[in-house]
Amino acid sequence: MRILMISSEVETFARTGGLGDVVYGLSRALARLGHEVCVVTPLYGTTRVPGAHRFWESGILARTGWGHDDVRACGVCEVTDESVTSSGGSLRFCLLANDYLFGARQGIYGDASGTFGDNELRFATLSRGALEIAARLWEGGPDIIHAHDWHAALSIIYARATMGPAWARVRSIFTVHNLAYQGVCGRDVLDRLAIPRELFHGMCLEHDGNVNLLKGAVALADVVSTVSPTYAREIRRPGQGFYLDWFFRAHAGKLIGIANGIDEERFNPRTEPRIAEKYDERTVWKGKWACKQALIHELDLDWPDAPLFACVSRLTDQKGIDLLGEALGALVDRGARVVLVGTGDAKLEELLHHASLRFAGHVAARIAFDSALATRVYAGADFIVVPSRFEPCGLTQLYAMRFGAIPIVTDVGGLHDTVEPANLALGTGTGFVAASPSVVDLLVAFEDALGAFLARGAFNELRQRAMARDSSWATSAREYVRIYTP
Repeated sequence: MRILMISSEVETFARTGGLGDVVYGLSRALARLGHEVCVVTPLYGTTRVPGAHRFWESGILARTGWGHDDVRACGVCEVTDESVTSSGGSLRFCLLANDYLFGARQGIYGDASGTFGDNELRFATLSRGALEIAARLWEGGPDIIHAHDWHAALSIIYARATMGPAWARVRSIFTVHNLAYQGVCGRDVLDRLAIPRELFHGMCLEHDGNVNLLKGAVALADVVSTVSPTYAREIRRPGQGFYLDWFFRAHAGKLIGIANGIDEERFNPRTEPRIAEKYDERTVWKGKWACKQALIHELDLDWPDAPLFACVSRLTDQKGIDLLGEALGALVDRGARVVLVGTGDAKLEELLHHASLRFAGHVAARIAFDSALATRVYAGADFIVVPSRFEPCGLTQLYAMRFGAIPIVTDVGGLHDTVEPANLALGTGTGFVAASPSVVDLLVAFEDALGAFLARGAFNELRQRAMARDSSWATSAREYVRIYTP
């Protein structure tokens, strides 16, 4: 199949979180299954462009309004991934270049001054531009349009409603990575972004008098996926659907949850050059000990034998960082040491900073988005805490398990689907699960984890089970192929 992927973020080029990892990993897995995949994403000012790239001799024109001059001229920078061609598939990345909208800005969604005020225009250009790129690449266009989150929602709306019958027949998949972000705009964008007014009604784009781009894509797509089966159920429940639970119940027949995978080549303690000592399931105890000592030294913690808990996260209310903050005193009192890494909400950054001062030598905080440090933390930590209030899938717990760091998670969304509660007596499970996103339930899970840490033999077996878990994209990619086929 000829698959067009559209995303505001793609790992190796520009990303702020898991969306970019998912699009990159899924695209590579689909190409390895023999499909032709083209991923379209903007060429931002912060994009990392590899040396092996080429600009198309002629760019494309992206119509983003009804007026004669409402057309954006964009260049196309193409990068080909040759590592997947042995399977008969192909993978190319087409970076959409427009200096005014993307290239001259030092951020994906915003910068130090705040969120960009014209994001709806920027991502409308991405959406229409991606369709134009696909039309140039493939005679007759793609077989599949796969759009990710609200930033790419207009690609489905344009294909279905404004580009003619041939495009309207192309099968479309819309993936909701995080329902908290929906692309809500004033109704004036209908004409400014060339959206047919007849779509502005309660079962399509209209929501509380505004335009909701995510809602429109859900209404018009052939299939709507979320990034875990449990999250697909949760968003249909009042209180968990961000005021669209009724809408997802109405479209339940085309809603499916497919758990994310990870790139197990990238997240591999056997080959990772940035950790103190490489290791595998057989040598995990020795390898993680060396990595733990290096991490403790790097972060100025004071007790190398202590159970080491870590949290690597965006600092938002969703991620439950405040819940962990309330539990830090109890953890330290029980002899644990804690590492906190992330950036985000200023109040939560301040919480981490104060915790590191209050518990100096016991708690270390790094306010940073640093993938190399995150990898060293996965390798050195005994436990990774993911205390989310809701979690569509989550990748942190999957990365951690690859490195033998045992996840402690809340029983929500994809955390429920990817972490099996540990039973050391039976020799089953891969982590510890708090019954709810609350301080009390987190403390219960921490107590279970601390008890497991003392059972050295059983704890090492737990690490080995976590490392052996299949978190690759292969199974999930085949599920996507299944829903691509009518």
